[in-house]
Amino acid sequence: MGRAEAERDAIELYRRMRLPNPEEIGFRYPHQVSGGQLQRAMTAMAMSCRPDLIIFDEPTTALDVTTQIEVLAAIRDIVAQFDTAAMYISHDLAIVAQMADRIKVLLKGCEVEEAETRTMLANPREAYTKSLWAVRTHARPERSPIPDDTVPMVSVRGVTAGYGSIEILKDVSFDIHRGRTVAVVGESGSGKSTAARVITGLLPPRQGRILLDGAPLPKAYRSRSRDQLRQVQMIYQMADTALNPKLRLRELIGRPAQMYLGLRGKALTERIRDLLNLIELDPDTYIDRLPSELSGGQKQRIGIARALAAEPKFIICDEVTSALDQLVAEGILKLLDRLQSEFSLGYMFITHDLATVRAIADEVVVMQNGRVVEQGPKDEMFQPPHHPYTELLLSSVPEMDPDWLTGVLEARATKVATEP
Repeated sequence: MGRAEAERDAIELYRRMRLPNPEEIGFRYPHQVSGGQLQRAMTAMAMSCRPDLIIFDEPTTALDVTTQIEVLAAIRDIVAQFDTAAMYISHDLAIVAQMADRIKVLLKGCEVEEAETRTMLANPREAYTKSLWAVRTHARPERSPIPDDTVPMVSVRGVTAGYGSIEILKDVSFDIHRGRTVAVVGESGSGKSTAARVITGLLPPRQGRILLDGAPLPKAYRSRSRDQLRQVQMIYQMADTALNPKLRLRELIGRPAQMYLGLRGKALTERIRDLLNLIELDPDTYIDRLPSELSGGQKQRIGIARALAAEPKFIICDEVTSALDQLVAEGILKLLDRLQSEFSLGYMFITHDLATVRAIADEVVVMQNGRVVEQGPKDEMFQPPHHPYTELLLSSVPEMDPDWLTGVLEARATKVATEP
């Protein structure tokens, strides 16, 4: 194509991918659009040469549930419009149910079974496939109420924070108690990760304060004592980029124990071995491995061990299972649950996966546009009536029903059409 024709074609692809302002969005840089818009732009880029086959490799893994619906709908529509063959790689079976005509299940490089989607969902033959279907259906039972006079481990009080002239958090408040998990949920851009940065001291708040066991924490991490830094640790979403690829596991895990606890020599080695045992990795096998010699789930376990090495009271878990397949994610959640019971840890669990919320949370904080719109015990949050935004999040969680996405899109179109 010539330049003018190519530009017209790109604009039409943006329109078909349901991108806003299709005439203008092509002039933006990648960092100037949301994650969902970026994923749709990448799909338009792949479709621009009119391929006979397009491969979608986990295209919605890092997206929140409401954005995910938009991307899935756009992908499904454009595959049908261009009559393109598509291969959709995913560990999320509910999404596979919406996108695939046939499902092929792989294990360790070998095909386990293949069938038409409805047949596979209704009657999986092989034990491994059945184990995938059954995973992450459990929910943590409700625990006894916390007495009203209990001092929270972490208190966020009236926090307003942002970057430059832009306010991200607006008068945010919530508490996290010892031995409990608070899930913070919301769309991309709702302020979840910014709240984590404020708690860790990486982003000083403009207003409000953070309390640890009832005592105010200095706003900036540089003003915090080494012991205050030790008590608040973080496990990051992308273990691949969170671990220095040049360091062996003994160095990755050992550095916090050396820095915060002053361990050296034999005592440090014993601590590293204890931590590897704690995360269920054999010390003799793994202590001198590099991150590149680990699986995704093993890397995430090392991230957990590194956080535990400081002997913290409180850990922020930022989307720690979003990049993992469901069986591995289940193992990580069970590990975090066990460690919490053993050490009475408080967790702030940032996630857009409401199945994860059911599995691990005691309480839920729902954020939208930098504000807390609803919060309370998990069991109450999943029972109606809900705040309209919470209802939107709950209704956006894919189900193991091939007709689910079509039904949701039709219901929302009808609602929009009938609203004044």
